[in-house]
Amino acid sequence: MNNPAFEYLRQFKEVKQATEDLVLRTLKRKHPNITIEDLTNAFELGLTGEFGKVYSADPQCLISWVDEYMSKRSSKKSYYEDALLDNTIGITDRRYPTRIDDWLKEVNKCYTAYLKGVSTTEMHPHVYDTLVMDRKVERDYFEKYLPNKEYHPADIRKAKHQSMKDFFEWAKSVGNDKIYYNE
Repeated sequence: MNNPAFEYLRQFKEVKQATEDLVLRTLKRKHPNITIEDLTNAFELGLTGEFGKVYSADPQCLISWVDEYMSKRSSKKSYYEDALLDNTIGITDRRYPTRIDDWLKEVNKCYTAYLKGVSTTEMHPHVYDTLVMDRKVERDYFEKYLPNKEYHPADIRKAKHQSMKDFFEWAKSVGNDKIYYNE
């Protein structure tokens, strides 16, 4: 049975079975924890020229693609892998973000988490405030979710969470994979 990553690669380039065997043996030694997803991603990036011009799919080329992919992957831990901000901390807590770019990253983490099925109730309500300050959501949008238009802190929190859900659903419907692209 052929490796699925190599089957993907064969859709675009001719790869001999001996090449596949040699590359897999070498990669098992060099990167013992490599997954099929890693291998497929490396091949996809390599095929699209991310690692330079493609002349042939020989062992040296394929291994160099994977080496470069794995080094980039391990050297650059994405902030997306960090946990969401604790939704109960206040502004006096030293863990509370104070820089704008930290909030932009938090919005992106929350949106990514939302796309993976995490409820907006698990997110810090100040993510809504970030969206408001950036004019992505109207300042008083949350008021439509307030019962009897009364401003009780618990109701405001729920209304902001529902408003974030609305915004994230809209972003999802237009195909956004994140909210901020220049963070």
